[in-house]
Amino acid sequence: MSAFPSKVEDRPLLVIGRVERDGESIYYEWAVADDTDDRPVVVLTHGAGGSHAVWYHQLIALSSRYRVLTWDSRGFGNSTCNSGVLTVDQAVADLAAVLDAVGVDGPVHLVGQSMGGWWVSAYAIADPERGLSLTLSDTPGGVWTDELREFFATFRSSTHPGPARVASHFALGRTTLRTRPDLAFLYQQLGSFHQPPMAEVAKIVSVSVEPAALTALGFPLNVIAGAEDSIFPAPMLESIATMLGAAYREIAQAGHSPYFESPAAYNEALFALLGRA
Repeated sequence: MSAFPSKVEDRPLLVIGRVERDGESIYYEWAVADDTDDRPVVVLTHGAGGSHAVWYHQLIALSSRYRVLTWDSRGFGNSTCNSGVLTVDQAVADLAAVLDAVGVDGPVHLVGQSMGGWWVSAYAIADPERGLSLTLSDTPGGVWTDELREFFATFRSSTHPGPARVASHFALGRTTLRTRPDLAFLYQQLGSFHQPPMAEVAKIVSVSVEPAALTALGFPLNVIAGAEDSIFPAPMLESIATMLGAAYREIAQAGHSPYFESPAAYNEALFALLGRA
């Protein structure tokens, strides 16, 4: 993995912008060397527990080799959700509009975490020519097995809202919760700046994607899982990877958010997977 430049003047620019569409304001951040930068593009799409900001470890590392785009789904981070409605089709159109806004009209590497897996799967299916690779990070991306659907239904029924304990979150693995309470608390804090439409998210994650729709895309498929993921267990995601013919990487001692919990191991895996395209 390339070292991130130590000199500030050698680091990429961070372009901050918004796309106004459909009565909403969609926020994005674009890390690019300059106007002539034509390196491949990686799009990082967050899950229901995050926003563009959760990718701080990945943006810095990836920008040594790629142009990097992070963005906020409707109702998350700095993006609005005035209608209160969040759908897969809207997310696909929002992402397309953001890519247009930064001037990217070629294929990109699509990385989706948890909820974001549904967004990038749908985007890839809607316009296969815009994909270089598809990485599902701790998510089935809509590809359900009977085993995973049954497990997830049990998980949802056993997760009840209540008073939050400091440095505790079900999206983190037991190792992080036990050994890094500071990191766990930061994860909680990053989610405290917005009130996402979680009722809409619950509808979205019930949506199914036919495996054949992904295997027909014609570019590399990847799956990353946290070994301690209590939402989408690693063995079940590995089964989905096998079903899709996707490359699979498992991050030890990490839960549902290995990009945050074990960034060095996650970045190493992601670099290797992106390099397959």
